[in-house]
Formats: sequence, structure tokens, C-alpha cells
Amino acid sequence: MKNLLFWALVGASTGVFLNVLNVQLPKSIGIGIISLIVIGIGCYRMYILFWTKNVNLVEGYVKKRIKHPYYALTKALVHKQFEQAEQYAEQLKKGYAEAKKLALVHIYIEQGELEEAEHVASDIQNETARYYNQALIALLRGQEDRFENLKQKVKKHPFCYVLEAERAFRNGDQKEAERYGKLAISTSRGLQRYVLVRSLENQQNHPNRRTFF
Repeated sequence: MKNLLFWALVGASTGVFLNVLNVQLPKSIGIGIISLIVIGIGCYRMYILFWTKNVNLVEGYVKKRIKHPYYALTKALVHKQFEQAEQYAEQLKKGYAEAKKLALVHIYIEQGELEEAEHVASDIQNETARYYNQALIALLRGQEDRFENLKQKVKKHPFCYVLEAERAFRNGDQKEAERYGKLAISTSRGLQRYVLVRSLENQQNHPNRRTFF
């Protein structure tokens, strides 16, 4: 909202400036300029959340919006602050139902509550996210065949690489886990890349580490 107000003021100021110079623009052009500004803001946000490889840029974006439960939740999960994360998850509104499920699955997995994690994961609507989480749960349960079957259904490369890194980590092959971890990070973008990079950094010093990422 603050950004929209800012750019509305920019648009108004531009109009006043042009008026002072006696520059008369057709209404259609004025509307077009404002529309381009709004589209530009939207595209920039999309770039940060989904396309950039600059983790610091995404982190700065998250920090600026930390009062919103979704971004507060994201930051808490990255830093393994699960009690806080669960509180933020409960604050999410109806439009963030899928994000809440994903967060709860992550929290349950980290806390070793795999039955609860499985129950929530089965209700995730997005197929890639559902199969990914079910595969990870199967891996942690030692269900290799189920893990492999579910992993084959995960279509996006970063998620596949994450699962391979998790399998290698569970098998004690740190070198292979790091290789797949690097592949996962190199093929990810935006918020997903930020979560992977910062989660890995925090996991490396976690005393009760259960997963690679």
C-alpha cells in the first residue's frame, strides 16, 4: 500500500510539473503512464520473488515486509525458529492456505512429527509441492521405494535436486549431498533460492540437524 501511495504521488507530481510547463497530454496517455508505472512495480516484485539470483535482494525485500505474517513466517522458517513460525502460520489469512500447509509440514518434519506432516502434506493442492513433501517424509521413514516413486512425480529440477541431496545426506554421503545441494541452489530463483541458501547456512550449525536443507 505504501508503494502504491508513493507512486501515486509520483504520478500526481509529474502531472503538476507538466501542467506548470503548459504541457497538455490526452487522458489516454496519462492513464497509460500510470498503468506503466503500476505494471513496472508489479514486474519488479515478480522479478524479486521468482526470477532473481540475488539472495541479498530477496532478503532485503523480505525484511521490508516483515510485519506481514507471510514474510515473517518465511524468515522464521529459514532461521529454524519453529515456535515463532507456527504462530505466524496461524496468522495467515484464507488466501495463504497453501503457504500455511507447506509451513506446517516443514515444522512437523523438523520436529520429527512425521505422521502429522504426512496428514497435512496429503492435503496440499499443488502437485509438485505435495509429491515433494511426501517423498521427503518417505525418505525420513526409510521407505526407499515410496520415496523413489514420489520423486519421479516431482517435475521441477530444484525440488528433485533437493530430494537427492536429502537422500545423500541421510545415507551419510556429505560430498554427494553438497553436490546436489549446489545444483538445487544454482537452478533455483527468487524466494525459493533465498530459502535454500539461508536454510543451508543455518542447518550447518544446527545441533539436531535432521535434513540437509
